[in-house]
Amino acid sequence: MTNPSLQVPSPLAGALREIRPGLVAAGGLSLFVNLLMFVSPLYTMQIYDRVLTSRNAVTLVMISVIVAILLMTYAALEHYRARILVQAGVRLDRLLSGPAFEAALSSALRVRGSNHAQSLRDLDLMRDVLSGGVTMALMDVPWAPIYLVICFLLHPLIGLVALVGALAVVTIALVNERATKGLLSRASRTNIRAIERLGSSLRNAEAIQALGMGRAIQSQCTGIREEALGHSVSAGERGGTLLAVSKFLRMAIQVAMIGVGAYLAINQEISAGVLFAASLIMGRALAPIEIMVAQWKSVVSARSAYARLNRLFEENPAVVGRIRLPDAKGTVSVENLVVLPPGANTPVVMGATFTLDAGEIVALVGPSGSGKSSLARALVGAWPSARGCVRLDGNDLRHYDADQLGTALGYLPQGIELFTGSVRDNIARFRADAADAEVIEAATHASAHEMIQRLPNGYLTEIGEDGVGLSGGQRQQVGLARALFGKPAVVVLDEPDANLDSDGNRALIRAIEGLRRDRRTVVIVTHRPNLLSVVDRVIIMQEGRIAQMGSRDELLPSLVGANVAPAPRRPIRDEGRVGPPASASTPLIRPRVDA
Repeated sequence: MTNPSLQVPSPLAGALREIRPGLVAAGGLSLFVNLLMFVSPLYTMQIYDRVLTSRNAVTLVMISVIVAILLMTYAALEHYRARILVQAGVRLDRLLSGPAFEAALSSALRVRGSNHAQSLRDLDLMRDVLSGGVTMALMDVPWAPIYLVICFLLHPLIGLVALVGALAVVTIALVNERATKGLLSRASRTNIRAIERLGSSLRNAEAIQALGMGRAIQSQCTGIREEALGHSVSAGERGGTLLAVSKFLRMAIQVAMIGVGAYLAINQEISAGVLFAASLIMGRALAPIEIMVAQWKSVVSARSAYARLNRLFEENPAVVGRIRLPDAKGTVSVENLVVLPPGANTPVVMGATFTLDAGEIVALVGPSGSGKSSLARALVGAWPSARGCVRLDGNDLRHYDADQLGTALGYLPQGIELFTGSVRDNIARFRADAADAEVIEAATHASAHEMIQRLPNGYLTEIGEDGVGLSGGQRQQVGLARALFGKPAVVVLDEPDANLDSDGNRALIRAIEGLRRDRRTVVIVTHRPNLLSVVDRVIIMQEGRIAQMGSRDELLPSLVGANVAPAPRRPIRDEGRVGPPASASTPLIRPRVDA
């Protein structure tokens, strides 16, 4: 479990605190922007009440010049307010993109099948809403009561009409919230599920095409999208109806305002200028509320995105307090290790305990589903331990800084995952500070240098996602070079010869022998006896448990026969052995007897 004392506050809360000064500044500009909104009503009053009655052109020109200057000031303030909000959105993105990626990565290690990339899309949505007109409308809404007070000052009856209109539009906004909130939330969740299903299908496009599964997969994806579309259409129809009602109310209230104002003007209770000014002021009071009704879908989406991001950070808290531990030598200790696959409750490794000396080469063998690959993932920290721990030179893997641990470990997974970029980038693990000499050295140790030189652009050859453009054997060699990059102290190879021909197998054995000479600890998951000939020790797994462990000379005859040459190695410590010493006559896997 993560130590709570090492957890940091939610990055989302911290990012919002960071951008708060910008939001406050934008809110401050809203004060002057809304004050300048009175320029047009006041100009109208002066025209009708002074210029038209006095027929003084000089007064008209002077007033018009002043109004033009004030309107230019208004435009400049609106420009800077919008710019501040855009910069606040960019700042939010920069503050959260890294933590969101780390949290999504941590979530992907814990839970399979979720659309973990959704967190970055949620961040995009929050940034866009923060930088757009919705936020400016929110900042203008608090000024609506002030506009209403001005209407009452012009005349109580005018204020009453404006108040009734404002209450009607606010009621429509609240009804819109209740009518569309649930539908929009369900549409968002269903759409995320549809995108996840589509992404999973497209990653297996070759199998879909070869097996004629296109129509079936399309039908599944279409069904989910139709469900999401149904919720979205229902929400859109309801929202559209309420928006139409809102616009009708606004125009009706403006007509009522003009009618009431005309009645008051006929009775000489107000002037004609006040009539038109009141109409403009009331329109300004209702405008931000109407914008909120029109953009309510964006508001709900942003609120859902915020909730998902907040939940992601709560479930995958960032951890601080890491110190740089001494550089790893390669001693691996596994203590009563229990491993659960992401999102599962059934252990796939149970009670594993053993120790590997620095420089030792060990093979993990056993039938399919025995937990070999799961144990390999736990040895490199890809799958966290549910109980027990894995130690490197006595230090729990969870106590290492992620970058330092990644440098100390090399890992070749069973399914080779290469990324879009050049061959060099993939071998260098996309590290910007990687030297060309280090990349070439890793490729040479993996016997991949000559193969890479035969590619169209050598190390700069661009490859697609998952290694598209390379054969299976070439991907295996590039993956091995990546595992060896940086001279890691511990190298874990999961079925490293799965896609190799005879030449590739010989190159792999040379690479392993080179790791032996460099005293690197190597763990090999394999089914093939040719790799067992170069190991020091064999660990046999069955049903998630270590069934047997012994030296290579003790256990290998049970696998490939008695004519096995001894492997060059140093003595193996006895304390790492599970059970009594094995011999050539010892069964390869003892049956487990349940109590």
